[in-house]
Amino acid sequence: MEVQLDHVAVYVSDLERSKAFYAEVLGLEDAYPGQWGGAPTIMMAPGSRTGVAIFPAEIGDDGRTNRGPGAIDHVAFRTGRGEQDGLRVRLDALGIAYEVKEFGICHSVFVRDPDGVVVEVTTYDDR
Repeated sequence: MEVQLDHVAVYVSDLERSKAFYAEVLGLEDAYPGQWGGAPTIMMAPGSRTGVAIFPAEIGDDGRTNRGPGAIDHVAFRTGRGEQDGLRVRLDALGIAYEVKEFGICHSVFVRDPDGVVVEVTTYDDR
């Protein structure tokens, strides 16, 4: 059986704010506008078949979302070195903090979305 990752689901406290983040920072687009009454929203890169499904979270009295056991550690996207360099420039311009890590065979930029989900953008391209 051949399988490919279709999407990663993330609960968010503010759907519109998260849509804007994934669009502005990563260039993702609403792949199915108007479907499901607007929620979830599947954000994908143009031409991609893998996305981030963002769901509105229920917010408890403590201000936390309904994420619980089994919550994801991070979401990772692969890109080319030039695109990753452009992302760093964009993050600097937007004043968004990020961390760069080198893993030998790959180079990654880590940033948090508006709800604190860690988003990794990695490249296997040489420096």
